[in-house]
Amino acid sequence: MLPRISLHRVNVHLAGRQVLADVSWALEAGQHWAFVGANGSGKSTLLRVIGGTQWIDHDGGTRTYSADGARTQPVTRAAGWIRYVSAEQHERYARLQLPLAGRAILESGYEGSVYVHRPLDGRETRGVDDLIERFELQRFAERPLRELSSGQIRRLLIARALVRRPLVLILDEFTHGLDRAARRDVLAFLDRIAPSVALIVASHRPSDFPAATTHTATVRDGRVVTQRGRPPERRVLRSVPAVPVATVAERVLLHFSNADVYRGTTLVLRNIDWTLRRGDHTAIRGANGAGKSTFAGLIAGTISAATGARIVRFGETGPFDLWKLKERVAHISDDLQTAYDQRETVEDVIISGFPSSIGLFIEPNAAQRAAADELIRRLGLDALRGRIFTQLSYGERRKVLIGRSLVRRPEIFILDEVWNGLDSAFRTALLDLLAELATTGTTLVVIAHDEDDAIAALTPRTCTIENGTIREERRPRPSAPSLQPFHPREVPKSV
Repeated sequence: MLPRISLHRVNVHLAGRQVLADVSWALEAGQHWAFVGANGSGKSTLLRVIGGTQWIDHDGGTRTYSADGARTQPVTRAAGWIRYVSAEQHERYARLQLPLAGRAILESGYEGSVYVHRPLDGRETRGVDDLIERFELQRFAERPLRELSSGQIRRLLIARALVRRPLVLILDEFTHGLDRAARRDVLAFLDRIAPSVALIVASHRPSDFPAATTHTATVRDGRVVTQRGRPPERRVLRSVPAVPVATVAERVLLHFSNADVYRGTTLVLRNIDWTLRRGDHTAIRGANGAGKSTFAGLIAGTISAATGARIVRFGETGPFDLWKLKERVAHISDDLQTAYDQRETVEDVIISGFPSSIGLFIEPNAAQRAAADELIRRLGLDALRGRIFTQLSYGERRKVLIGRSLVRRPEIFILDEVWNGLDSAFRTALLDLLAELATTGTTLVVIAHDEDDAIAALTPRTCTIENGTIREERRPRPSAPSLQPFHPREVPKSV
């Protein structure tokens, strides 16, 4: 019996670089694969090759497809029974900013295009209705995409991939943006469909792999270095020391009162009354669509409250100069990664953190170049220094943007779901870095769905957004041991 998909000594070059080298792999009946590996190892390229959307070198091996196990098919025919969900796919929808409702994403799955170009027939309409019900998408299927959260759009993309009942479902970092309940429900659904759909999943988080996973492949430097007939091993991130709890005597950095925030015509946050003091490290929680990212934008000053709100930033009541705010507040988010689509080198992207611009439009001075040079070295980004930012993997781009935020030490550091897409080594190093920032003058605001990611030891304050309002709780934390001060030119070597 022929494998459903088979690669033999496949090679891929992109932008003059060899991304995959001599890769051989096969998907046999009844198998469900987990692909693991560091950022930039070649996982996403390999998944695109498997899915038939990435060309291989003309003399670089072979790939074959068989829907029935008896006859081979060309890659163009295989596209009809393979579906693919990725972070890059999500970014594409975000960049296009099309005036579409959520339901249109599901409907486009019939043609594999950005949106469907024809009316659906009755059977297809019923198929979309069924997915909306099974994934509980009724609340936002009819809302415009621009009003949906990242997690809501990701749920739509996963459902979209199933609209034509594929034989193979490829998922690359697919849980990014999903709240805990949504992640649990999606994983349970994947386990239910596993008898009829072959699952191929790549993630840096072992908890993201379905229980149905039977095999694991490890990708390193463009090669599949191990293939094992068992699920991936679970690893626990090393804990970090707790930080002291801020007191009421600490200086107030931000204060909002009577603040309503709209996205379009939708009231997302209402009557927000909230204060952030220096050292008041805070975790922000809430379900998909609760308004967490909108609240992060309000903190950063990139999203405005409606008329009537009272806002105080660093002791001033406004009006506020956004560019001056950016000198004191760093904000990393999916929106920033989507917006940063300039063909700049990694070095220039990091230097662009000085003017907080999308793209580098200034001539950096010697001190700025020296600071960026040392930051690149200590963040372990030397191999990426001269690479074009838009040609990097999703996780590599995230690492670079974290570096960009550190060229000037922020007073407030907002991290909005930045953990997704980062490999375990960098995630652990980032925790160490945040521990030092938190104890030496930077106040952290962390948005994360995963309890581990919230770095509970670093965030003694937790705020939950629900039904457009915010409530908080505090957890007692022991005092932290003293740490060496952190400065932009002194990034911890452990990173």
